[in-house]
Amino acid sequence: MSLLSFFQNQPRLASGIVSLTTVGAVVAYWSKRELSKTCRRVPLSALPAASACRNFIKGEGDATSIIPTPRGLEKSALLSSWSSEDGDKTHWIPSFVALQVDVPVSLLARYKHRDAGSDLADNHDAFPLMQHLVAAFLDARSTGPDSWLLDDKDVPPLAFAPGAQLFGAKSGQGAFMLGAWASAKGKYLRPSDLPEGAALPVCAFPSNEKVMRDADAAGAVMYWRAGTGAVRAVDNVASYGLPWRIMDGGFQEFMVEKVSKETARVTYVTVEAGNLYPGGQSERDFKMLPWLAYELHVFYAQYLLYNAIRRLRKGQ
Repeated sequence: MSLLSFFQNQPRLASGIVSLTTVGAVVAYWSKRELSKTCRRVPLSALPAASACRNFIKGEGDATSIIPTPRGLEKSALLSSWSSEDGDKTHWIPSFVALQVDVPVSLLARYKHRDAGSDLADNHDAFPLMQHLVAAFLDARSTGPDSWLLDDKDVPPLAFAPGAQLFGAKSGQGAFMLGAWASAKGKYLRPSDLPEGAALPVCAFPSNEKVMRDADAAGAVMYWRAGTGAVRAVDNVASYGLPWRIMDGGFQEFMVEKVSKETARVTYVTVEAGNLYPGGQSERDFKMLPWLAYELHVFYAQYLLYNAIRRLRKGQ
């Protein structure tokens, strides 16, 4: 049956489908618009100077003209694998998203994490405020669809120690703490502290020691790995001509920067890493997510940050 015949033979059903599609599109448009106002998208240059992800993107170097323009960035860089001893470039950055929102310092300071076993400091310095932000983000996430989709299993209490499991599964698809930093305290990210036996990031990640500044800012970096089954399935289809691929994993950074005594700037960053040699192929492959999928990815990041801020407003 052709589309025209369907509309002719089932006018009420067809009208209902069109109406629901139109309403859904309008709701999605306005939701995206409101989220974009609340959780504004910002460029790499707007991140705090001590941002570990900013240093990761700008400091890796080795950018070449053959790399296509990634989503959200002007250029990417070639990255080494985590375990590489000779510096072989095995990954690149296909997409980047950074979101910011200004909130009252008191909103962050008063948050009570649902997990009584977590020891979060109670003062107005950037570092404990950042810890409260991460706690609110993970608390909000645990009650949403993401927790069900990733099938969280045996997730321990929140910890900021390198290698600590944050959500997902310990083996397979999951997220883990890489470390934290605080510029005012002179505390910098130390990826080398990742303990033996911990799940490993998909690519190397540098310390931000050389870009530390005196401003009262702090951040935490998590790394995540995509499910190998899904990645291999898409890679297999891509090897037959599909023009897109999905990321192997990546990094997320949560930052709090005190811009005044009463106001803190919250920044949420997500950086994806793609394999240059999927399936062991010999030639570099720079396929990435299609533009629409990237925009949906941005929308979801805004949704997660919005829910975290809403959780902060509830206070627990």
